[in-house]
Amino acid sequence: MRRHSIDVKDGRVFAVSAGSGDALLMLHGWPLDHRMFDRQLDALSDQFRVVAIDRRGFGQSSAPPNMGEELSDIDRIIDELDLGQVHLLGVSQGGRLALRYAASRPSRVKSLILLGAVVDGLDVTEPDEEKIPVAEYASLAQDGKLGDVVEHWSAHTMMQMPGGATAQKQLVSDMLEAYGGKDLVNFDASHYRFDGDILGALAVSRQQVLLLTGEYETDARKLHARAIEERVPNSKEVIIRGGGHLSNLTHPEPFNAAIRDFCSRVA
Repeated sequence: MRRHSIDVKDGRVFAVSAGSGDALLMLHGWPLDHRMFDRQLDALSDQFRVVAIDRRGFGQSSAPPNMGEELSDIDRIIDELDLGQVHLLGVSQGGRLALRYAASRPSRVKSLILLGAVVDGLDVTEPDEEKIPVAEYASLAQDGKLGDVVEHWSAHTMMQMPGGATAQKQLVSDMLEAYGGKDLVNFDASHYRFDGDILGALAVSRQQVLLLTGEYETDARKLHARAIEERVPNSKEVIIRGGGHLSNLTHPEPFNAAIRDFCSRVA
């Protein structure tokens, strides 16, 4: 395992990498860090050069949170680590970012792999129990009540892990405990905005897309996956049986196998 600290705007981004071969660059979800990919870093490093980062504002990265800067961060990571074209894997908010990157810079993405991603601009009805009350979380964090945010988020439907998964639950708990809440304390809605027709851009570039969807994923996230499959010609959905929003953690064997098969066909 190799550790990297990469200069980006206003600070540095931390990354770990392992293995050799085609690059698999992985973007974690909110409010976690690169450790959510532990079961991919170990298992897939025999076939890929696997890279997991702490996105700005999270983990060991010093750069302040701002999704508007993260596309440039990915450019820097790819260039600094000499990754070439990458298989880009994004989970949840990391998937939202991966979609933006692939739509904006198709020549740098060999394939796109998504788990529980949201497509910017797609109008999908979201049941109340599935919504993420960002404004409420930001208010709590700004009042010094980050513990309340973590407690509430831990009980959210997207954070539930079907089955035993004791070690995985502990890992998630450790990541939540380490979360500093910088994105909430300094919340700025403009940092999250993105203009552009993502699905239209992916359709034009004929991007190869693998949609990994947990059987117990939220209804809204399933609808986002269906929209991608319907509108992007080279997309394919694989259901992770028994999995939820964090299927890469709880069901790594079928998750990793689907990535191996997909990337082999892309290559």
